[in-house]
Amino acid sequence: MKSLKINEQIDEDTIDIIELLSKIWNRKKFILKTIVLFGVVGVLVAVLTPNQYTASSMFTPNYGGQPSGSSGLKGLASLAGIEIGSVDKNREISPMLYGKILESVSFKQQLLASPLKNFGDVKTLRAYFEKNTSTSVIGAVKEYTIGLPSKIIGLFKEDPKKSTFETVTGVESVSEQDMIFHELIEKMLTLSINDKDGFIEMISISKDPQLAAQIAKNGELILQNQIIEIQTKSSLELLSYLEEQYALKRDLLNKAQDRLSNFKDRNLDISTSSFSNVQRRLETELQTITAVFQKIVSQFEEVKLQVTKDTPVFSIIKKVVLPNKKSGPNRSLIVIVWLFLGVVISIGYVLVQPVFLNVKKDFINMSS
Repeated sequence: MKSLKINEQIDEDTIDIIELLSKIWNRKKFILKTIVLFGVVGVLVAVLTPNQYTASSMFTPNYGGQPSGSSGLKGLASLAGIEIGSVDKNREISPMLYGKILESVSFKQQLLASPLKNFGDVKTLRAYFEKNTSTSVIGAVKEYTIGLPSKIIGLFKEDPKKSTFETVTGVESVSEQDMIFHELIEKMLTLSINDKDGFIEMISISKDPQLAAQIAKNGELILQNQIIEIQTKSSLELLSYLEEQYALKRDLLNKAQDRLSNFKDRNLDISTSSFSNVQRRLETELQTITAVFQKIVSQFEEVKLQVTKDTPVFSIIKKVVLPNKKSGPNRSLIVIVWLFLGVVISIGYVLVQPVFLNVKKDFINMSS
């Protein structure tokens, strides 16, 4: 009895598969036409898609060690109100954070201002985007699609007075045009971090090989400079503080020396107790200021060494090379994908159409 039920189930499944195959076979002309149509679209897409060129730069950061006596610098920094962190530990920036620098507004703004060569009158990436990107068209599309309701409502309102906003320290404002340029940069420039082997790769993709190479190089330099700026920030602040203290203590030392010299010159033939007392006080003052000045000089030299230690040196593993061969698109793959879509959509339509017609027919009958 059980074997009979299993055989009936197999027969039903076989009938269902045969029925589906017969539906597909009966509509083979429609399926073939659809596949050909999608194939033609795929060929057009493959032909019209511009070539892409990839340029890359590979480098690795090298950090120096910490100088001796850094704990003294930490105490000095705290007196100056500077957070220098734990100088006894490694204060390297994790390469995993480099990608966040690449996403920052300051990085993208610097890249927009970076110089370009071999583009005629175009001298910066911003100028290149302004010449080759129809931001006005994009803005018009946004204005009359997403912004259409507010535009209609605005016709029935009085013109509002233009608001003026004060600049807020630490808050960056980006124009709508720059936001579009930033999105273009995100599509063109990426950062690959190999934490295991310890190298970073800057990858630039563009339809122009010159642009791809120059963006990769400019991006590499800007990223390295920003890493150096972050890494040396505390040491440079402390160095600036010590420069001020050095100038101040040097002036005090010069004045103390002048006071002692002038006193001795005015009292060459005097040998009273009061003279000796004043002279000792002036000499003690000079000795104290000299000791302080020598300490400042020592710390000043130590901090200069600290800045050198904190400044990472980037070793270039692979220089940027002007790409001569295209990296994309894979036109054969594009055509194959469109053909596959044609097969799936046409067969799916053939199988779903009867079900859809039945549902539509039942709905009409229920309505009537």
